[in-house]
Amino acid sequence: MEAEISLREIIETLLEGKWLIAGITAAMMIISGVLSFFIMAPTYEAEATIMVNQIQENEPGFLDAYVNEMVSPTIYAERLMAPALIKRVIEDEGLTTTGWTAAELRRALQIKADKETGLVNIKLEGNNPNEVSDIVNSVVKHSTAYTGERISEKIKALQDEYKAQMQTEQQKLNEAIDEYNRLKAGSGLPSLVLFEESVSEGSQFVIQANKEILDELQHIDKAKHVEFQQISAKIKKLTELYNSYNTKYEEARSISAFGLAKNKINPIVEAVPPINPVSPKKMLNIAIGTVVGLMLGVFAAFFRAYWRNSAAVEGNSKINRKQSGKDPLI
Repeated sequence: MEAEISLREIIETLLEGKWLIAGITAAMMIISGVLSFFIMAPTYEAEATIMVNQIQENEPGFLDAYVNEMVSPTIYAERLMAPALIKRVIEDEGLTTTGWTAAELRRALQIKADKETGLVNIKLEGNNPNEVSDIVNSVVKHSTAYTGERISEKIKALQDEYKAQMQTEQQKLNEAIDEYNRLKAGSGLPSLVLFEESVSEGSQFVIQANKEILDELQHIDKAKHVEFQQISAKIKKLTELYNSYNTKYEEARSISAFGLAKNKINPIVEAVPPINPVSPKKMLNIAIGTVVGLMLGVFAAFFRAYWRNSAAVEGNSKINRKQSGKDPLI
């Protein structure tokens, strides 16, 4: 047996249950309003924007690639979430007394980096407007120092590497000069001298190759002349290598990592204490409560009509069975 519900029956059911629907809807509106205005704590959002400048390719300096890698927007955004940096912020702001932990702060921070523009956006939500703005500004402040430390560590490692290479090349150069001087024995050539010359970037090795040596090389045996040319080329190459490492070492030594980080990380918009909370959205919550109340009210009206109709049908069925004498209770 199929039950068909006409449009008229639907309208009659809704009209019959209009007060039930209105009551449930009003109750849901009141509940959502009380929750939004009096129970739910307001949440505020503080925001800061930072410009991360990249060194252009046409700027001089062999360290540009290292600096660009360590101060890129993407790397900088990841560094903002570093546990060491978060720990400094918590200690500086005294957040342990307000219930913040490192894990909670890392989860709450919203960081977005744009590689095209070099902008890094930092957001934080919390119940205290002054606290969230102070935390965001503290993250920005400590990130500059933290980035400078990481750059300094990288540059220090490069200095040590270049210094070790300089020592290696100097040892090879001394051995090559000793070999030259042993070779020149009996040839009547003056000894080759290695000395340091002061230049604007520091000091470099210079080989004494005066006209006297060059003139004498023209009069020695051809086979020995070839040997002299080979060892001279070797000495020249080693001298250039040493001076190249020395130039890089001096450049790395002269760089101020913290000044470099400060120049590359420029706050565009600092965080200020927000005035209006971002949640709860009171009017939206009331609107949602109204919709939910209407749905529940309509459901209750139809359920009540169904319950009444089913009870009436069951009662009529019992009466019919009694009248026909088929009721087992008679």
